[in-house]
Amino acid sequence: MVQFSKESQSFLKSVGGDRKKILTPTPASADRMTPGDILIFRYYVAPTNKLPGTKGQRVILIVRCKRGDGVFPGKYGDKLVSCFKLEGDSEVVIDTIIENLYKKRRKSSYYGKIKKSLIKLLGIDSYRTYKLGQMKEIYKVALGK
Repeated sequence: MVQFSKESQSFLKSVGGDRKKILTPTPASADRMTPGDILIFRYYVAPTNKLPGTKGQRVILIVRCKRGDGVFPGKYGDKLVSCFKLEGDSEVVIDTIIENLYKKRRKSSYYGKIKKSLIKLLGIDSYRTYKLGQMKEIYKVALGK
């Protein structure tokens, strides 16, 4: 089983449940990532002259944006994933996301009807795009559907 960072372990603890039951390994494929999915993955960034390389673990909520449904083409042929980074272990935030996106079966959207509520809950600074090719060890989190 893969090693999870403290942040990922904190997130998994806040959503409850057995890790083996709620985590499913997922390939780095645009077809497998849809708005509303919560993923845990390692993001690999190669070192440069200015910055050291990283391979940190992230927990994200994939969202729809103006350029596509979760995954869209970038400038240099890369595919980009639009998402909100889920930080901290606020059970209120997790419960609200589960209630609105999973139980009411809504699609999360950065530009649609629930944009304002996602920004209010998660903060505008937590919106990110990640290169799909640099996402490794991806696990999809299966919450109370």
